[in-house]
Amino acid sequence: MPPPNIAVRSTTETPAKKSERPCRIAVSAVRRPARVLSGQSSASEFPRLAVIHAVGARSRAGAIPPRNPRLGRQCMDTQSFDGMENPGIDNEDEYRVPVGELHVAVIRYDAYGRRRYMNRAATDMMSVLVDGSRVVLPEAQLLSPPTLQRYLDAVAEVASTGLTREMELTFDALPEEQREHYLVQLVTDPVRDQDSGVLALCFNISPRKRAEAKLRERESFLESLLDTIPIPVFSKDRQGRYLQLNKAFQEFLGVPKEHFVGKSVFEINPYELAKVYFVKDEELFASEGIQRYEFRARNAQKEDREVEYTKAVFHDAEGRQAGIIGAIMDITERKRAEAELRSQYEKILQLNKRLEDKARELSEARAHLMNVLHTIPDMVWLKSTSGVFTLCNHGVERFVGKSKTDILGKTDYAFFETGLADFFREREKAAIDAMRICVNDEWVISPATGESVLLETRRLPVFDAQGEVTGVLGVARDITERRRFDETLARREREFRTLVEHSPDTVARYDKNLRRLYVNPTFAGLAAGGVEALLGKTPSEYPGGPSTVVYEHELAQVFISGADRQFELRWLPAHGEQLCHLIRLTAELGPDGTVETVLAVGRDITELHVSREKIHRMAYFDALTGLPNRTSFNEKLRRLTSTEAQDRLTAVMMIDMDRFKSVNDTMGHAVGDELLREAAARLLSSVRPGDTVARFGGDEFAVLLPDVGNRRTIEQISATIIKRLGERFVLDGKEVFISCSLGISLYPIDSADADDLLKYADSAMYLAKRSGRRGFRFYTHDLTVEAAANLQLESQLRRAIDRGELELYYQPQVAFRDAEVLGSEALLRWHRPGFGFISPEQFIPVAEETGLIAEIGRWVLREACRAAAEWNGRGGPVHVVAVNLSARQFQSRGLVQMVEKILAETGCRPEWLEFEITESLLLDDDDTVAHALAAFKRIGLSIAIDDFGTGYSALSYLTRFPIDTLKIDRSFVQKVTTDPRHAELVKAILSISRCLGHRVVAEGVETMEQAAFLNVYGCEIAQGFLYSRPLPKREIPSLPRYLTPHSKVDTPVDAESTGR
Repeated sequence: MPPPNIAVRSTTETPAKKSERPCRIAVSAVRRPARVLSGQSSASEFPRLAVIHAVGARSRAGAIPPRNPRLGRQCMDTQSFDGMENPGIDNEDEYRVPVGELHVAVIRYDAYGRRRYMNRAATDMMSVLVDGSRVVLPEAQLLSPPTLQRYLDAVAEVASTGLTREMELTFDALPEEQREHYLVQLVTDPVRDQDSGVLALCFNISPRKRAEAKLRERESFLESLLDTIPIPVFSKDRQGRYLQLNKAFQEFLGVPKEHFVGKSVFEINPYELAKVYFVKDEELFASEGIQRYEFRARNAQKEDREVEYTKAVFHDAEGRQAGIIGAIMDITERKRAEAELRSQYEKILQLNKRLEDKARELSEARAHLMNVLHTIPDMVWLKSTSGVFTLCNHGVERFVGKSKTDILGKTDYAFFETGLADFFREREKAAIDAMRICVNDEWVISPATGESVLLETRRLPVFDAQGEVTGVLGVARDITERRRFDETLARREREFRTLVEHSPDTVARYDKNLRRLYVNPTFAGLAAGGVEALLGKTPSEYPGGPSTVVYEHELAQVFISGADRQFELRWLPAHGEQLCHLIRLTAELGPDGTVETVLAVGRDITELHVSREKIHRMAYFDALTGLPNRTSFNEKLRRLTSTEAQDRLTAVMMIDMDRFKSVNDTMGHAVGDELLREAAARLLSSVRPGDTVARFGGDEFAVLLPDVGNRRTIEQISATIIKRLGERFVLDGKEVFISCSLGISLYPIDSADADDLLKYADSAMYLAKRSGRRGFRFYTHDLTVEAAANLQLESQLRRAIDRGELELYYQPQVAFRDAEVLGSEALLRWHRPGFGFISPEQFIPVAEETGLIAEIGRWVLREACRAAAEWNGRGGPVHVVAVNLSARQFQSRGLVQMVEKILAETGCRPEWLEFEITESLLLDDDDTVAHALAAFKRIGLSIAIDDFGTGYSALSYLTRFPIDTLKIDRSFVQKVTTDPRHAELVKAILSISRCLGHRVVAEGVETMEQAAFLNVYGCEIAQGFLYSRPLPKREIPSLPRYLTPHSKVDTPVDAESTGR
């Protein structure tokens, strides 16, 4: 089926054969918006198909076979139709559009009303279910005779006139539940030459019909419902046009609803009146809710009636305001009744006035009595001497749960239990006998609520003019809540007094003259004279002292402002030890809302105060030396830099003690602590009053010199500090000498930022250490440049492994006796892009400081193990590779496991590897190092001491640790032939190692004379440029087994930089 709004028109084709001229039907579809669901649809709102024209004709010889065999068979099956059928069935090829597949039922009739063609949708439309199968029925069985005749007449009319016809058709010959409704469009169809037919296009409108029926049913129901309402009801849309009026509305106004529906108030009423209605409607739209107002209207009898309008807004399905629904209530009769009532009331008033003139005193007394009786909350009643109620107020009605009419004329026995009624009767008789008022408290169960209430009852005999008792007047008041309140108040008073009397806090109440009105025992216990010494006295009178001035000031502020206050107060009680109390002052208001008294509660926070001072001291002072710590120093420095004048210098000094670690390690931590305390004292004595000396931690101190006139003063103080710390210390009965390095930064010359000043002073201090120690240096901008360079170096070093910039070189180690190569030492090199090879002395300290040495150490060990496995895997003499381990690697966890893992991964045997460590590592009293070395020994690895003799040696470690080799530092080897002292030291080292069974490797051998000396005195192995420079890995395999010493060696500056 062609989509809506698209016209499929015929085209002229050249037939293949003269006998096969295809027929084409051109159809255009126009879709109009359907509003079936809204109930507003019409027959013309369904898709309209119009046949435009047809071109060609079928063969005169007979029907052309269908292009779709299945469709052809379907068309042939329709020959079972009734009187409208024709044995000559049209072939579907005649149609321009393949109507057989359309979802719209299409039927073609010839000029005589005989059916020529049905598409599949038409077949389904005209078939019914019979015995489980669908049977196509003729029109005569689907349509009633009148409907069938009307349909045939329409077909004939279209065939004869050529005009398009549209009609609705219902299969009314079928049972009600099977009936369907269709919109049928009949158009001429000139398929054959000189032969006009009719094309019927059928659209199923059953859902729309059912929806319209339901809508009509609902509208009829609503209309009937509105018509049953006896008051006029109307509705308007949002534009003010009337939508619906009920029957009562039409009868009230005497105007048919057609006069109103679809019109606005301006079209029906005079302008002024319509304007009033319109404004009221707009007010309702603006506020919504319910709108009520009174108005005058003229009814059908032309009578002006008083009416009350009640209107509300109704909304559409989307919640938008859709209009107004309203009702009109005729209140004329009510208004007349009200007027009549007012008239009667006026007459009654006039009558009452006349009666009042005659008996004014009696009327006024009675009116006053009744007003009092009904307004007071108490119960008031009057009984006769026999106990019958003759009068009662509303309070009695509420208590009994009965109305006045049910109470009067009855006794208590009608409302209360017999026992309670007897009790009331006895009380009344007692009052009569006493001839006076009797008051009693009585617990009574209320008949209305069933609750037990406490009544304070007064009974008084009533006398007539002759003095005879005529009854008893009773007044009862419910005092249940008051009794409970009194009991609660008394209980709370007892609780409060108990709490206050036994509270550990001090409690006092002061009057406007600041004199004590009350003190609790805790407060009295702190005074020498007890309660008598405190009551009636002001704080300045007792206990007195400077703190009482603050106390009285705070009290006065509370009396003035009425606001609570809290403060801490230190004072001396009777026992003489100073206390610290947290005082809270609370205003107590009088009946006039002003502060009448002030309650003071004091909590002893002496221990808390002491603890806070301790915490403050711990937070801001060094526990060992008593000096300010880093936090205190930084805060003071920030205050100075924010307030100090820019024309005055402030110096920041960073001090580091040289050789402190050695003293601490060799003599113990207790001696080290004593050294720090003595150094702190000397620093304090070296600076001016008002200067700040602080300890940052370890052996690091800082000094803050504010308001310095010139650099000369700073230099003098620095020289004094260096001199005083350079003097001898007597610690544990021994003389100890140390030195210090000092760095200085200046505010505001170097920076105005406190953090920068500390950083710059630290950089200057490290410059002093590198410059030979025992001196001071001022910060310069070059130090920042150097620090930045180191930072950049660290950043690039972190990526050096991943980028493949690190490389191992190997320097051979040879035997003195025959120059045989026994192994080599792995030396690290870094080829930094853009800088070439970087000396290990530049990047190894950075790696040590940043912790990168651990990762680099793993890489070095793995590469060295791979080289050792490669070289020794070929057979021949063993080639031992020496690898340096740093102290930081021993500090990291899992060192032994890492070594074992790398040995396993690379296939390197332990005997092919030797670890070199420094003496300082063995001097630390650390079991971790000992355990690691023992584990290495168990694995089969060799251990060598590198740079032996250059540190602070304790020779005992040579026997404590599993040492295999000692390496003599090149600084000794270089001078064995020129300095007798160095020669003797080397001889001693060789002698010690020979006695302990250690091998000895001499580093930095560069001349034949040095080699001859070492060989004579028993050195076994040499390493140095005399035999070979460090070589890359690829050159080691081609190295000869025996090396010939070089007679002349050109040693570069960093030739012996081992890169450990």
